[in-house]
Amino acid sequence: MTTRLFTKLSFLNQNDFSSWQEYYFQYQFQLAQNYYIPLIQHWGVEVANKSVLDIGCGNGGFTSAFAQADSDCTGVEIRPVPWPGGSKNPRFLVQDITSINAPDVLGAPFDIIILRDVIEHIAISQKHEFFRAIDKLIHPGSKVLVTFPPFYSPFGLHQQTLLKRGLKKIPFLGWIPEMLLTPILEWSGETEEDIQEIAHIRECRITISAFRKLANNADYFIQNEKYFHIRPSHEIRYGWKTRESKMGNIPILGEIVNLGTVFLLEKISDSTPSQSKKDT
Repeated sequence: MTTRLFTKLSFLNQNDFSSWQEYYFQYQFQLAQNYYIPLIQHWGVEVANKSVLDIGCGNGGFTSAFAQADSDCTGVEIRPVPWPGGSKNPRFLVQDITSINAPDVLGAPFDIIILRDVIEHIAISQKHEFFRAIDKLIHPGSKVLVTFPPFYSPFGLHQQTLLKRGLKKIPFLGWIPEMLLTPILEWSGETEEDIQEIAHIRECRITISAFRKLANNADYFIQNEKYFHIRPSHEIRYGWKTRESKMGNIPILGEIVNLGTVFLLEKISDSTPSQSKKDT
């Protein structure tokens, strides 16, 4: 059962919007405003008058929702995106956070870092370096919000958003070896660009257990965590009711049955508690 601490999420029909960009902005905005902002507030994280960096901000809806909640927000992407304009808050920048000048360009440090469905797009060999870059963007007590779909879950390959043909509805495509999956995707009529994106997700795959090791090796403490059989994003995009899961810490099974995760991290310091305060 999902505990309704949050405003009800509403299904958004893409056909009701004039463009995909407008639809995706509203999807991101509602997801932040009606779910993730209330969630981290429930976890004791103040949002008003805080500095927020939304890494991999996409069309800026998530960033804009935090700005409307009286945060001072910056959204960053590695390539240009058609962001909304006309306001200093939020501001949007094209920037690689791993570059040496990123802290100065972005105006670090930040109170809250957002990684919403970003870590699964970072190559496995670069994930630790990515967290080292985040170290330079925070101060003691900063919070890092991380969400991602576990790779071995039914749609951990992102096929439902990346593919155009019938295979987009087939679960567990990530379990098929690449040497077999690529010909199958070619046969089904998927574009070369989409096939390459699928290969990239496989290269960057992240599991729950791998994320825990990554956070631990980067000296981050998991303060809170939550798992989903059906993610809040699915309620907005597909009309499926959000369903929380109690199986996040079950080895192997948890990787398969949980379609989504959310973690709240804090950098380990002398004052960091020794035990996480889990709220699932």
